[in-house]
Amino acid sequence: MSVARLCQYSSTILWATGGLSCILVIVAVVMSVDDPKDVTRRDDVTLADVQNFIIKNINPDNIRRSLRHLTLEPHLGGTDGELGVARWVAQTWQRQGLDQVHLVPYKVLLSYPDPLIPNLVRIVDDEGSAAWVSAAKQKALYAPEEASPELPFTFLGYAPRGNVTGDVVYAYYGREEDFHFLAEEGIDLSGKIVIARYGQIFRANIVRMAEERGALGVVVYSDPADYAPAGPDFVYPHSSYMPPSASPFGTVKLGDGDPLTPFYPSIESAFRIPEEEASMPKIPAQSISYDDACQILSRMGGAVAPASWQGNLNLTYRIGPGLAHPGWKVNVDVNNNNTQTTTYNVVGVITGHEEPDRYVILGNHLDAWLFGGLDPNSGTAAMLELSRVFAHLRNETGWRPRRSLVFCGWGAEEYMTVGSTEWTQQFAKQLSDKAVAYLNVDMAIEGNYTLRTKSSPLLADAVFESAKKIPNPDPVEVMAGRKNVYATWAARRPDPLQPDTPLLQAIGSGSDYKGFQHNLGIPCMDTRYTHDNRTIGEPMYHTLYETFAVVDEIYDKGFHFHSAVAAMWGDLAVVLSESKVLPFSLVTYAAFIQRAQDHIAQRYGELIQSQNITLKYFTDAGQMFNTSVFTFNKALESLDLKSPLAVRRVNDQLMMVERAFIDPRGLPGQPELNHVVTAPSKNDAYSGTAFAGLVDTLADIEEAAEEDRPHLWRTFAEHLAAVTHLIETAAKVLSDDLW
Repeated sequence: MSVARLCQYSSTILWATGGLSCILVIVAVVMSVDDPKDVTRRDDVTLADVQNFIIKNINPDNIRRSLRHLTLEPHLGGTDGELGVARWVAQTWQRQGLDQVHLVPYKVLLSYPDPLIPNLVRIVDDEGSAAWVSAAKQKALYAPEEASPELPFTFLGYAPRGNVTGDVVYAYYGREEDFHFLAEEGIDLSGKIVIARYGQIFRANIVRMAEERGALGVVVYSDPADYAPAGPDFVYPHSSYMPPSASPFGTVKLGDGDPLTPFYPSIESAFRIPEEEASMPKIPAQSISYDDACQILSRMGGAVAPASWQGNLNLTYRIGPGLAHPGWKVNVDVNNNNTQTTTYNVVGVITGHEEPDRYVILGNHLDAWLFGGLDPNSGTAAMLELSRVFAHLRNETGWRPRRSLVFCGWGAEEYMTVGSTEWTQQFAKQLSDKAVAYLNVDMAIEGNYTLRTKSSPLLADAVFESAKKIPNPDPVEVMAGRKNVYATWAARRPDPLQPDTPLLQAIGSGSDYKGFQHNLGIPCMDTRYTHDNRTIGEPMYHTLYETFAVVDEIYDKGFHFHSAVAAMWGDLAVVLSESKVLPFSLVTYAAFIQRAQDHIAQRYGELIQSQNITLKYFTDAGQMFNTSVFTFNKALESLDLKSPLAVRRVNDQLMMVERAFIDPRGLPGQPELNHVVTAPSKNDAYSGTAFAGLVDTLADIEEAAEEDRPHLWRTFAEHLAAVTHLIETAAKVLSDDLW
């Protein structure tokens, strides 16, 4: 008897508002098990058969055609352009024959530039007249759509309306240590305009830290040292490096989801806080090109910046404050408007046969700041091809996955994962109980050098094994003897602690895995092909020049790298949906925890001991988890794989491990993050940090004045006890002990 017939399922029906009418949304992804046509499956189709079919049937021409369609028009979150993409994706899944397709709306607060009054940065003379003005839009250089009249003025999402003028200070990358250096140099940011470079941390963290220090406004730009290192003659459209006129869009809001409905979904019944109470920046901020940044930086006075702060503009970088010309200042004029609008998720389902109430979720967002040739639509096009292949396999062979496959297209991700956050908040209980894993591809490619993958340690082995199965799309690498994606990944981006293994980065924030990993404890992965180390970020990222042409002609001629990502994505989904026992990497997780504990002890041990706080219980909990992993894995050797209940029991235990690290009270100073082991640092939302709550608090203690330390030590001790308890809980869920 199958597990499906041992359990009873029900559908959840709710009303959600979208546009001018109410839409009935059926949100459960489980179909009735009493209808034979829903659960028919060919049992002679093996796991290897399915894997081979997925890998061999990805068609790069289909991905190319989808990308061309997706990039025809701008499709900013919450606009008609985004809705058009959502409807097209839904229609595509219906045409492919997915079992269910739903369009799920949320009314949220988004941010847009004024359509008539541009956002500008000016240099003003001592009489207040403009001596120089930045470009309102990026200059068209190559692709015809770059000159579209539908393009918005350059803006940063959620940067508030404001017109401020002051002396300018150069803050390098705007990191905590950069602002600390300025303070040590005696530079007070109160009443100043900060200019900082993109590249090392999330732009919203730059704005938050500048605001906390009393700055009036922020200007951000991309330095050619980071994004055009080959010089001015080797930039787009002649290469993938950033041209002088490029000015990346992006959000400057910290915190995910709709700002007016924190912690709860933005459905019709939601309570919305007043806008002035929402967690959004309070000072204006604007992005400019490095061509425009040169106009400011070349006029700056003050001390010469440190050698490490110098960039590749043809000038001597100075810190300020102020411009060299007496009485001249910088003006930041932002004319954005916050608007309540509707964004849409699209959810498509291939229902599982044996365990339809267990979900392997694949996702990519649908909105783009402009055309989104790389971010996100390279991923969207790959996902549409992958869903086609899965549906084709079902239609051709009668195969169905053991567990349900759920494909998700998210709305308004660029505004800080709005669509996925609202969805994970709305269906938190169902997902927490039933989701096996979330596999994200924010973009399939941002280069063609090697893989860049972020993952929970729980998925590490499965990720590596899938990468080994995918043929190498790089002919140069194949000639060098590296036949698969894994081999190039290991050679070009090795783990510094294990040089024979590829680097698997920790899950941070900034994409749609956030709600799954950091709030619900659902293990996540995000993968893409990336660039080499000559740049610190994708040079076309969020710019006008991220068009179909740059993908088709420069990044991936033939779309072979797109196909490799789609195949790896699909193979991992097959393994997670088909394996009787979930292929979770408990040993890897235990080693990850132990390394992180060792790092804290080595880096902060003396500081902690100075307060008579012991790490013994903390490290003992890690050893307890390690012992439980060994015992659990030993017991798996004698598991009766023919018993559905026995298999279900161990899989439930495996699924509970990541959930065990969830603290409902959140991290210190970050109540919106609940995962105590893997979480973003509060000083950089993009980067994952092991035991971020502990490490961030210890870093604060080191920087704090003596009178502020007792409160921080109380916070540290309290969180240390919570983390210790949750590690012990993770150990216990692998046993049946209640003592």
